[in-house]
Amino acid sequence: MQRRTLKQKPNSIPERSNPRSSPESISNLYGGLKVTVIGAVVNLILAVFKFMIGTTGNSRALVADAVHSVSDLITDIVVLLGIHFGNLPADHDHHYGHKKIETVSEIVLGLFLIIVAVKLAYDSGSALWFKKIVRPTSITLIAAIVSIISKELLYRWTKKVGQRLKSGVIIANAWHHRTDAYSSIAVLVGLVFTRISSALVFMDAVVSLVVSVMILKIAWGITSGGFKRIIDTAPPSNYIEETLELIRSYPGVKNPHNLKMRYVGNAIYMEVHIEVEPDISVKQGHNIAGGVKHMIKNHHKNVIDVIVHVEPLKNG
Repeated sequence: MQRRTLKQKPNSIPERSNPRSSPESISNLYGGLKVTVIGAVVNLILAVFKFMIGTTGNSRALVADAVHSVSDLITDIVVLLGIHFGNLPADHDHHYGHKKIETVSEIVLGLFLIIVAVKLAYDSGSALWFKKIVRPTSITLIAAIVSIISKELLYRWTKKVGQRLKSGVIIANAWHHRTDAYSSIAVLVGLVFTRISSALVFMDAVVSLVVSVMILKIAWGITSGGFKRIIDTAPPSNYIEETLELIRSYPGVKNPHNLKMRYVGNAIYMEVHIEVEPDISVKQGHNIAGGVKHMIKNHHKNVIDVIVHVEPLKNG
């Protein structure tokens, strides 16, 4: 039997829904922008505040915590870029949209954070090794407490908005706020030790070193994740298997195979081959392909487009 393939071809520019097409989408866009912009402003204020107090109050740990707030600010910027460029429609020069700008920004900002984290770790390690440590002043305690309260409140609000909008990226950003609160708690503990006894003044540099490692871990995650997406690394294997099982469940679909996925920003473009009974009409095959596409996009909210190739069932 001669093999034939029916391919559901996209237009020259992939279909994209207009983010401003409904009151609900406008509300969601505004809600995501509002919580992220306010978060960015808070992070900027905290970073400057902690850096100034840490510098004048002789606390390396608080300076490192200020840089941690900068890492949250960078995450806010990436989220804003994602919201902005993710809602720009595809055009004649960018058939797959503009989402990779978000990924490039992640990589650049992540590399910047890695450099800063290494510098902080080196300075803290040198201070411990050469015992060049000055006892922090009591005002640094106030800065740490303000940071803890601010970031915990920001975490709870951002998470609530993310859950309401069903936005994974906003929820992830909320957890970045929580990690900043945790690092501020560590800084506060270290500062309390330094105020208890001058013999424990080294704790400030120790906490600074720990926070530097935390920043380095976050920065590496941002950078490596961006590199993986920009070189078209596939999603995790369990995501792929789940999608195959979903496709198999669709009526009329036989032997889904050659499932391929790639990231464009944090979104996914997908392509899959399916087999159908050889005696059905072209229209029926097309309808099955359309149904599969619709089902996948409903199940995986980060999937933008699915190309379904329809083939006659082998030995059918």
